[in-house]
Amino acid sequence: MRKWLFLWAPVAAYIAFIFWLSSAPRPIPGIRQFPWLDKPLHTLEYAPLGALLSRALRHSLPSKGWRIVQALALIGAVFVGSADEFYQRFVPLRFSSIWDTVADCAGALFGQAFYQRRSQRTP
Repeated sequence: MRKWLFLWAPVAAYIAFIFWLSSAPRPIPGIRQFPWLDKPLHTLEYAPLGALLSRALRHSLPSKGWRIVQALALIGAVFVGSADEFYQRFVPLRFSSIWDTVADCAGALFGQAFYQRRSQRTP
């Protein structure tokens, strides 16, 4: 149970943080004038989630290869990003966009690549 908490509690906490950020009824100032400005922010926001999902899955499924772990982590990030965009449809002054989900997935891929590279280094 301790190992599971050690691996998955940070994932759950970060997902809660993402939804907390999405709960803010006021969008980022100036975002309406520059609608693509938020895409890099989505990418940065989801990179840690990609790394955390990769870490949790890598240690939860030690017999699986990196490709399986990365595919599952990406599926998880797509699910969270899609759920987050759906949730934002109901938050005042927020809007939902498939392009935000694409940026979320790109960020998750960056986070996965970072985690994989760091974990394969030998001391």
